[in-house]
Amino acid sequence: MDFRETLKNAKTDVRALSEYSVQGIKDVCTKFGPRPAGDEAEKKAQEYMMEDLKKYCDSISRETFKLNPEAFMGFVKICGGSMFAATASNILGAFTNKKAALGAVAGVGTTIAALGGEFFFYKKLFDSLYKEKESGNVIAVRKATGETKRRIIISGHTDSAPEWTYTYKCGSNGSYYVILPAVAGLLLTIGTSAAVLCSKNKKLKKGLALSQLAFTPAYAALFKFTDSKRYVDGANDDLSGCYVSSSVLKYLSDNDIRFENTEVICVLAGGEEAGTRGSEAFFKAHPEYKTDGVETVFIGVDTVRDEEYMEIYERDMNGIVKNDTRVCSLLKNAALKCGKDIPVGAIPLGSTDAASASKAGIPAASFVAMDPAPARYYHTRLDTADILEQGTIEKTIEIMLRTVFDFDEKGLN
Repeated sequence: MDFRETLKNAKTDVRALSEYSVQGIKDVCTKFGPRPAGDEAEKKAQEYMMEDLKKYCDSISRETFKLNPEAFMGFVKICGGSMFAATASNILGAFTNKKAALGAVAGVGTTIAALGGEFFFYKKLFDSLYKEKESGNVIAVRKATGETKRRIIISGHTDSAPEWTYTYKCGSNGSYYVILPAVAGLLLTIGTSAAVLCSKNKKLKKGLALSQLAFTPAYAALFKFTDSKRYVDGANDDLSGCYVSSSVLKYLSDNDIRFENTEVICVLAGGEEAGTRGSEAFFKAHPEYKTDGVETVFIGVDTVRDEEYMEIYERDMNGIVKNDTRVCSLLKNAALKCGKDIPVGAIPLGSTDAASASKAGIPAASFVAMDPAPARYYHTRLDTADILEQGTIEKTIEIMLRTVFDFDEKGLN
């Protein structure tokens, strides 16, 4: 079945889908506002979108899971506290008993564990220190008419992020003004610990220890890196991805299109901003996607606004997780047919839900349309429905539909 042919007599075309998406995003923002993972607002927003999706699918469910949502960005405060302790330990070691510097070694170790474990590898190292809540994933399925030989999952995430203080106050590079000095302080602290424990040069040890004080303002700033009392609307990140995903099912339903051998699934994932916990729970709950013999792919659509920055991520989760090159090619070729030559690259920092699919052994890729600088609205109160770009949403819906039709026709080649 050719996608372009279906447009000729379409009751609902791509432009109408973009209008539906923009209106839906505005409605969710107005009715429910910010949606922290595991909060009632996230649940209500998911239930609201479920009611709409029911009209376009054969089955729909909301699968719940437990998470500790504040743990993911909580690592920043852990790092700040550990570095204060390490600084104090080194000073104490340099001026009194060098064994006190062992406390600095512990502080550095905690910082590296928090930074590497929680942020770079998205592990649940410190989750138990934070309050547990319940979130959910919405799964809407449009079945094949015959034997299911292929399955394509298009997904966005429903939760929104706590505001990044320095991005909002200082612009795109604001967070780096805090992160880079803090990292420099970490490196100095490692060197100072070695000197205090191993060197016999008292002047050197005292000088290095005191020099660490220059970086304490950066450690203090880490405690305000995110504002847990102000969550953002997340109109672009990532209600746009949710409604692009929903639009795929709406197009098929409104135009009475059903594939013979391809099942199409829309997933509205919770907890992405809490460390991709929702998509991780989703694939844990559905091992059959890897074992049932149905060719399955996952596409994460995350933040659809800046058309000039459209990109397909082949490497995810801080570049650590490799997505599937065939899925990347599927997306790229679909985009070319829609008049867009989209680069394939790696996410600079952070992750998308596609990483969870890849780690679960499901061929996956992510599609993003956001200035990676990052954009000024990224994780700030500026991410409202007022700055939606309908044209970018429209083009992304077209690309996703073309991807689905191409996958139905050829699978992964």
